[in-house]
Amino acid sequence: MPLRLLCLHGWGTNQKILQSQLSGLMHELQRDNTATFSFLEGDVDSAPGPGIAGYYDGPYYSYYRFPRTFSHEDSDESDILEAYEQLSETIALEGPFDGVLGFSHGGTLAAGFMIHHAKMNPNEPALFRCAIFINSLPPFRMEPGKRPVVDEGLEGFISIPCVHIAGAKDPLFEYSMTLYRLCAARYSTFAVHGKGHDVPSDGKNVAIIASAIRKLSSQIL
Repeated sequence: MPLRLLCLHGWGTNQKILQSQLSGLMHELQRDNTATFSFLEGDVDSAPGPGIAGYYDGPYYSYYRFPRTFSHEDSDESDILEAYEQLSETIALEGPFDGVLGFSHGGTLAAGFMIHHAKMNPNEPALFRCAIFINSLPPFRMEPGKRPVVDEGLEGFISIPCVHIAGAKDPLFEYSMTLYRLCAARYSTFAVHGKGHDVPSDGKNVAIIASAIRKLSSQIL
């Protein structure tokens, strides 16, 4: 049986863009029936993400106002809670899913969603059996031109098997490592591809990512 994955896109993109970004990896993992892929699109209108305009057509979306800042306006968590509700409804209507795959902003959403669920429902099982984070940060806030500041109180809530994939040339590499450290070490794998803050499409790097996901699949299925 293949892993059934719910895929979440990056900030200022859309589900078709993520499908394009993941096309090489999807082809590789579908070749031996390792995984199937479902996509959820954000519903918050956004400017195009870095490197997106002129290469991919819009409209462009995020799951919530992103990035969050320390301003009074961003102290309101309602848009994040609405994004969590969108995820919950998708799981109820289209699930269950074995795992969640998030790229960048999508991975941040997935991590926050799982942590929120664990805090609110400590006696309930996890929402997913596994998670795949690609170039993803933990929940954070940041001011324009500043570095992200990771939220406090995130430790100990993600205890499912996870694969963390980071680009060696990603300027946000350290935050992928931070998210890795927030997850249960005995269940987590950290894999590094040779690119930046993107999803590689070349054979060598796709193979690195696919190998880590195949190991994850054998671990939970």
